[in-house]
Amino acid sequence: MSRIESARLRWEDGVPVAEAFDDFYFNTDGGIEESQHVFLAGNQLEQRFQALASRQTFVIGETGFGTGLNFFTARKLWLSCAPADAQLHYLAFEKYPLSLTDMEILLQRWPDITDCQSSFLQQYPPRQQGFHSLFFDQGRVQLTLIIGDALEQLPQLRANVDAWFLDGFSPDKNPDMWQPALFQQLAANSRPGSTLATFTVARQVREGLQQAGFSLSKRSGFGRKREMLCGQLRDAPLQSPLEPPSQPQTLSQPSAPVPQHLIVVGAGLAGASTARALAEQGISVTLLEAGPEPAQQGSGNAQGALYAKLAVKPTYESAFHLQGLLFSANQLRQLPDTDPPLASLCGVLQLAIQPKDAKRQEQLLSEGHYADSLFRAVSAEQASALAGTQVGYPGLFFPHAGWVAPADYCRYLLDHPAIECHFNQPVQQLIADADHSHWTVKTPQGCFSAAKVIICTAADTRQLDVLAHLPVKPIRGQTSLVQASVSLPELHTVVCGEGYISPARKAHYCFGATFDLHYANTELRDSDHQKNLNTLAAALPAFETLTPADCDGRTGFRCSTPDYLPMVGQVADYDATVELFAPLRTDSRRLSDQPVPRLAGLYVNTGHGSKGLITCPISAALLTAEICGTPAPLAKDLAARLDPARFILRDLIRRRI
Repeated sequence: MSRIESARLRWEDGVPVAEAFDDFYFNTDGGIEESQHVFLAGNQLEQRFQALASRQTFVIGETGFGTGLNFFTARKLWLSCAPADAQLHYLAFEKYPLSLTDMEILLQRWPDITDCQSSFLQQYPPRQQGFHSLFFDQGRVQLTLIIGDALEQLPQLRANVDAWFLDGFSPDKNPDMWQPALFQQLAANSRPGSTLATFTVARQVREGLQQAGFSLSKRSGFGRKREMLCGQLRDAPLQSPLEPPSQPQTLSQPSAPVPQHLIVVGAGLAGASTARALAEQGISVTLLEAGPEPAQQGSGNAQGALYAKLAVKPTYESAFHLQGLLFSANQLRQLPDTDPPLASLCGVLQLAIQPKDAKRQEQLLSEGHYADSLFRAVSAEQASALAGTQVGYPGLFFPHAGWVAPADYCRYLLDHPAIECHFNQPVQQLIADADHSHWTVKTPQGCFSAAKVIICTAADTRQLDVLAHLPVKPIRGQTSLVQASVSLPELHTVVCGEGYISPARKAHYCFGATFDLHYANTELRDSDHQKNLNTLAAALPAFETLTPADCDGRTGFRCSTPDYLPMVGQVADYDATVELFAPLRTDSRRLSDQPVPRLAGLYVNTGHGSKGLITCPISAALLTAEICGTPAPLAKDLAARLDPARFILRDLIRRRI
């Protein structure tokens, strides 16, 4: 993971200049007018927005986000003339993101187009490489800001772009970006007939775009620029290069056409997030739940901590968890005000109670792999001030984190007119038609049928014969609940040590949780309450007077996988995959060029363990992108790590099957 540096600016005549490139961010003759002339008119966006059908998604890609000016002008146009139920998905790359302070200063100069600046600044991502999702206008506009070098990040994109804004500093100032590889990747991620516009007519740009398959024309430029380029993809988009065999990229391709109806099984965080994401794409969802109401298992706790425990040296797992945390936080910022609230981004204190914790936190700070704004070191005194009670240890404070009431959040997610919930419907059988064009889901109450079914039933997933090969396991967890009283402090933030406790909600504190691989009983145990109390008192001495007699609580079962990452995507055909990839038993490098055989229309979203609050929403968005063909919220290499097929290949390599 490359370290990301903020852009360094200087100002000339009130216009910012990037010191690294000695070039202006926008035209001194008028930034808004330039954006409208070059990028909006150059791609004929007003006419194209007006011609869109209901529920259609339009995708814009930009090669240099910079000040965000092009995004704000495109959003303003979209809101003025696109159908009210259509969605604009704006993808933008940026190698040197502006600091939050510089961005705030710049947005003040364009009040007519930055009416969403408060929401934008709240969601503006830390200086961290990867895909960052921002949400606006009740779902009508979504921005995916991809931080990193465009040449490195474009091959990680999975999208069908309708119009490209080729922005960025001029080719003579920034020659590293304007390369043939860039133009080839633009074509590879374009929908047939995709258009482009750019301010430059430099020869290497023209030739590179033509070789990538775009037909070009020159038009009058803006201001002192005599000419600009417009283009359209002539041929079918180019295929991305094959991924290296050391990491099989087995994800299935987006299906088409988008289904009008499908079935989601399970009403925990995974199922509720999936159902809501699909419903917001205009898909009618039938949701089946074995219990009498949503969130009956691991998602049913009164509160859960929303934070990610980051690896000292970034891994795929920590990158996924960090991006999931930021994704969830930005989604939660869109929640309506409720009493009591469904969530709070009040921050999380991660205490260094053990010497190993202190050493790890020192390494996190010294290694410098993470943006400074993600967390900061605090002394015991500073931690006490943040928490609102005495804390005996130093730690790290995560301001982008907080807590969620998962059961109530699941109910909120399922409250959508396109979602029809059926409770007390345990699935007994899952049967495919002969041609796999439809699936029938059998329950004691009847049968439900759809072309696509998504299973989100945690460890119960394996009870279905066709999914029995998935390596999921239940892990019992007991949380404790005590009444908030005058004898207990009023916590201001989530505190994590060996366990966690959140600020009080509904006049109760929720804390825990135990971790038991072997005990399967759901009854509350005083011994587990005592474990939770001991863990809590070690972090916050003011709670040490509590006893198990003061505690209520609940048990639930997390669902984990061998590599602690969820399984998200289309299910592999087990027998066909084993046959096709059998050579892996003797040579782990002998991957087939063929894609993994899939069970058409069958998907899973499961195995989130104790991290569902940060992994379920982004996984639901990833699954929705796969089904609907919308831009994926994760890089390809991260998405591939979640593929349910990975365990079949792993077991072949290890000769377990």
